Amino acid sequence: MFTTNHTLTKPLVIATAMLGATTLLAAEPPAWHTVRRCGPFLLHSEFDLDNHRQVIRSLETLPAEFHKRLGLPVTGQPIDVHLLANRRRYQQHVRQRLPGAARRRALYLKTADRGYVFAFQHDSWSVDLRHECTHALIHNALPYLPLWLDEGLAEYFEQPSSANNRSHPHLKRLRWSLRLGSTPSLKRLESRRTFQSMTSRDYREAWAWTHFLLNGPAPAQHALADYLAEIRNNKPPGRFSRFLETRIPTAHKQLKSHLVRLAR
Repeated sequence: MFTTNHTLTKPLVIATAMLGATTLLAAEPPAWHTVRRCGPFLLHSEFDLDNHRQVIRSLETLPAEFHKRLGLPVTGQPIDVHLLANRRRYQQHVRQRLPGAARRRALYLKTADRGYVFAFQHDSWSVDLRHECTHALIHNALPYLPLWLDEGLAEYFEQPSSANNRSHPHLKRLRWSLRLGSTPSLKRLESRRTFQSMTSRDYREAWAWTHFLLNGPAPAQHALADYLAEIRNNKPPGRFSRFLETRIPTAHKQLKSHLVRLAR
């Protein structure tokens, strides 16, 4: 996820300096095969979307799932989704707009007046699409969010709500970590300030904490809801670890128990 509204006064804002919207829009747009509205997303595709109905259906369900689980609105700035035919076309398209960002398989960019998602066809492009479009929904609903939670939510919503979380790819590695005595550290995740600093371990553990906060005990779910509400109301709540500790002093132990049950 990239953003152009670098706001250093906010606590734990996702803040990555990027090119302005004028640079982004200066590039010549492709000759789109299809332009279609999909809920809050305006899809621009180089290929026929009728051949990918399952992927589009998965994207169509995302806003309702997002709203139901988080209680956040799914309206706001326009979200343009650019779907390129293959990796080569994607890299050309992104390189013209965001030099240096084309190595990423998909990305979200927020400008002053709208959001952009860039992706291309490959075996798991539905996952990429839902991940980056979740970022877009988050940043339409909230003025900022800690990096770990932003990525944790995007990881969580990569899979439709109907998917079996017990078979989630992150669980296998998390199971081994638990057996070796390692529990995901929230404070370590909070130390990550840029997406470049996020490792595969960080993404796994961000998913784990997010899954716990959305599906764990009621106090955990209430803590997340209250934290998001404070941010939405422009009342900076500070570090989530401190916010959570006042409600669940044994959160790390409860997270471990939650993951053990999930991994069975």
